[in-house]
Amino acid sequence: MARLRDGNMPDHQATGLESQLHVALDNMPGALAYTDDELRIVFCNARFREMYAVPPELLQPGRPYPDFLRYLAENGYYGEGDVDNMVARRVDSLRNPSGKSFEDHAPDGRWYRIVRRRVAAGGTVTVMTDITDQKQAERDLADKEAQLEVALNNMPGALVYTDDQLNIVVCNERFREMYIVPQELLQPGRPYADFLRYLAENGYYGEGDVDRLVARRVESLRNPSGKSFEDHAPDGRWYRIVRRRVASGGAVTVMTDITEQKQAERELLDATRRTEEANKLITEKNRILEALYSEIQDKNRLLEEQAAQIAEWNARLETRVAEQVAQIGQMSKLTRFLSPKVSDLIMSGDADDPLKTRRREITVVFVDLRGFTSFTETAEPEEVMGVLREYHAELGRAIMAYDGTIEHFAGDGVMILFNDPVPVENHELQAIRMTLRMRDSMAVLAQAWRKHGYALGFGVGIAGGYATIGTIGFEGRLDYGAIGTVTNLAARLCGEAGDGQILISPRIFSKTETHIDVEPVGELSLKGFQRPVFAHNVLRVRTQTSA
Repeated sequence: MARLRDGNMPDHQATGLESQLHVALDNMPGALAYTDDELRIVFCNARFREMYAVPPELLQPGRPYPDFLRYLAENGYYGEGDVDNMVARRVDSLRNPSGKSFEDHAPDGRWYRIVRRRVAAGGTVTVMTDITDQKQAERDLADKEAQLEVALNNMPGALVYTDDQLNIVVCNERFREMYIVPQELLQPGRPYADFLRYLAENGYYGEGDVDRLVARRVESLRNPSGKSFEDHAPDGRWYRIVRRRVASGGAVTVMTDITEQKQAERELLDATRRTEEANKLITEKNRILEALYSEIQDKNRLLEEQAAQIAEWNARLETRVAEQVAQIGQMSKLTRFLSPKVSDLIMSGDADDPLKTRRREITVVFVDLRGFTSFTETAEPEEVMGVLREYHAELGRAIMAYDGTIEHFAGDGVMILFNDPVPVENHELQAIRMTLRMRDSMAVLAQAWRKHGYALGFGVGIAGGYATIGTIGFEGRLDYGAIGTVTNLAARLCGEAGDGQILISPRIFSKTETHIDVEPVGELSLKGFQRPVFAHNVLRVRTQTSA
């Protein structure tokens, strides 16, 4: 703060600005402490003093910060353990701040997120934010999810919820018990039509054309009428089925076992038939007629009680399902277009909201197969799909290993982003490491493909720069995407890359040249770019020895 007085600014103006700065720091929601290169306290705000009940002299400017840490350790703030070790670990974090956040659990039960960052002018700034409410919200969310699962699995009827694309979102245990099918057919994200086809092919719907049997039920799922219909299972049981549209999208199907009701109806018919026969023998069979009449009355009462009970169950079930489906829809919204890892970070508040449009520096990677178009023209569709499955599986493992984010798939072409929505340290070098792993994996796959007569290669383009990032599309169908020159440049470099080449832009080369071995490719005239672009082909990442 004394630097405010180092320039040409008048003293009274500098004093005013310094006072305003003190007010701003003392009124920020989090605690802040600034230490110099010798780990002495330069400044700490009022929130910091409130958060840590220590002798005031420990927080005076010029006082060594380790004295403050030792006081906390000696007074049980960090729990049990060796005081010197606990202090030394935190002093090392202060001397070499990583910039990454960590959490501290205070003895009074509160949670704090702590971030330490190096200051360009020297020293370290430590910021503490109270995240106790967030932790409680996370626990509350977990409790609600557990309650929802218990409620669904203890319903008297079976339930399945499908989204607008007719994919399974959730089904309860009663549903799994009711339909003896391979469990993979009932996994979230699996098309419900696959489940219907399995039932049709295994005689569940009786004889008839399988496609028509499936199509009729898919149409009922796509356009639910809200009216009930009955299904007769091969094991002789009867189910009443009701499908209803959900306001947030998709449909809920509820199955109720009405076998006992059907049995009661059959018994009622049998009793009525016997009564009619008894009427022909009024004189001789009077006692039998009275007994049968009594039996009819009993079964009528039983039927009415069962019908009333089923109506009550359905009413409660519909109310409960509507509430629970709304919660499920909210929890599953992000996972429609982001990986589970990214979605978990966003839900916990550790990453930016991907639905919000923003501008950020990113690294863009484009990859595709050389010779793929020619291959598809001669190969059978099943062969093409088999190659793509192997190819995408290898890419997916590499992307997950290096914290990339898939922007989109387009056949053999894949676009991957680094540094959004989750920041990635050294994202340019991280992208290169990922593509080197891909290139090695593709070399092994290509060798296996050649045994089948598939002449396929692998090429990569990498570019870096700023792009506008957010969601693209319309309500009900949103995709995560990036727009900017950097994406076009990565795509053009990928198009120029030969088999096994990883072409990088000048910006990527300038940021990673001390870590990689390359060979110059020269200036390339790329479509959409007025000036030639000088590209390099990455050979390898240097080891510490070779560096």
